[in-house]
Amino acid sequence: PGSNGHTYAYVQYGADGGMTMNAQPTLVAAGGAPATYVMGPNGPIAVSAAPPGVLPLNTVSYGGHGSSPPGGAGRSAIRDRNNGAGMLRSPDRDLRGRKKNALSSPRAKRVDKNAATPSKLGPEASNLLNDIRAAKSRNQWTIHEIQGHVVEFCLDQNGSRFIQQRLEVADAIEKNAVMDEIIPAIKDLQNDVFGNYVVQKLYEFGTEGMKKDLKGTLEGNMLLLSLQMYGCRVVQKALESLDYDDLCELLQEFDSYVLTCIQDQNGNHVMQKCIEVMSVKAKDAEFRSGEVGLSMSMAQRIQFIVDDVLANVKTLCCHPYGCRVLQRMLEHCVDYQKTATLDKIQLCHKALLDDQYGNYVIQHVLQYGRESDRDSLLKIIVENDLLKLSRQKFASNVVEKLLKYGNSHQRNTIVRQMLRVVTEGETSQEGVGSSVLLLMVRDAYANYVVQTAIDVVPEGNEKRMLLEELKANEVQLRNYTFAKHIVAKLGVK
Repeated sequence: PGSNGHTYAYVQYGADGGMTMNAQPTLVAAGGAPATYVMGPNGPIAVSAAPPGVLPLNTVSYGGHGSSPPGGAGRSAIRDRNNGAGMLRSPDRDLRGRKKNALSSPRAKRVDKNAATPSKLGPEASNLLNDIRAAKSRNQWTIHEIQGHVVEFCLDQNGSRFIQQRLEVADAIEKNAVMDEIIPAIKDLQNDVFGNYVVQKLYEFGTEGMKKDLKGTLEGNMLLLSLQMYGCRVVQKALESLDYDDLCELLQEFDSYVLTCIQDQNGNHVMQKCIEVMSVKAKDAEFRSGEVGLSMSMAQRIQFIVDDVLANVKTLCCHPYGCRVLQRMLEHCVDYQKTATLDKIQLCHKALLDDQYGNYVIQHVLQYGRESDRDSLLKIIVENDLLKLSRQKFASNVVEKLLKYGNSHQRNTIVRQMLRVVTEGETSQEGVGSSVLLLMVRDAYANYVVQTAIDVVPEGNEKRMLLEELKANEVQLRNYTFAKHIVAKLGVK
């Protein structure tokens, strides 16, 4: 009996009651009845399941002093009096057999996302930062006042922000004071959560001489930095800020590592930036100089990236990061590279149409591609059932984009498919005798295709027939959840 009048049981390890580590636990309770584990303040105890007078306690998994009882299995099942006689359940599941929330475990710690990052400032630097933050105007403070503590400030959230603000308005002397302290510690700062922003500001506001010095810190480190969370941001800023000749030297470090970067969560952003920056520089140079063919020769500097992408185009189109790189190629590459990209993608239009990532590439093809690309996709949509594709989450976006960027003929062709009457013998027997349009308006995805058609299809016979079909069934449409926006549009047309 406990001091509170309740009767408790205990766990006896081993036949002799000793704490033998390799022995199986023997459950002993008041009256000799089977018992279940509970955790007491000083270790495991067992409480009787049956005899009267024993306090019923909720059973919990054996934890707190190790993952399992000495000599027992790590996830041994325990008998649960509330779960039916003879039934066993795992100690990490609740009464209904569901896995317990990790946060409910006494060993799990809830992470506070808003918790302040511990400061890396020393006492003197910390006092300086407190004085700066307490000042009515920060303009009276310059980099010279924190000389000797610049790197410490860079590693602190508020300190980093102060230096960034100063670099935007500082003169060359003040900027050089930052450079003098940063360069020896540049490797640490480039991939630091706060320090990387200071390095980016130096690329953006530094003098040409400073940019040359910063470029030197990238040499031999482009690949490593590009695969780092914060380092990749420094590389992207460098790509935006350095001149063409410097970039050509640095880009050579990616040769043979293009796919490694593209398939990396950080490196893919660098590849996107390479394509964007170098293509824009090539086009601008030709425009300013008027020299025909200059953009082609300059764009050759990223041809190794284009070649690696086109050699794996289908795989990369269906990759969460690869699809982004292909979108940038369609947006920015010079004409001959863009044409080669479109030709390769056209070979797998059908496979990409409803892919969770490939559909984004196809949408970009419709926006930035040729009339022949749109005709190819229109043919696939018509031959593979407009209704079926419009009902699919990803393919419906492609149909919408074709309506948005297609020519009048392509838009009217889609409308004629919408007005088609469903007949017997088709793949789906649903709605036989009804128009495809009336089946589309009630679908969660296809209704958006109809809305887009109402907005973009040019005035003419097809547009008139589309609106007439909808208005003739307006009363019926009001009963469909997804048709409400369409009914609202009919009131305006």
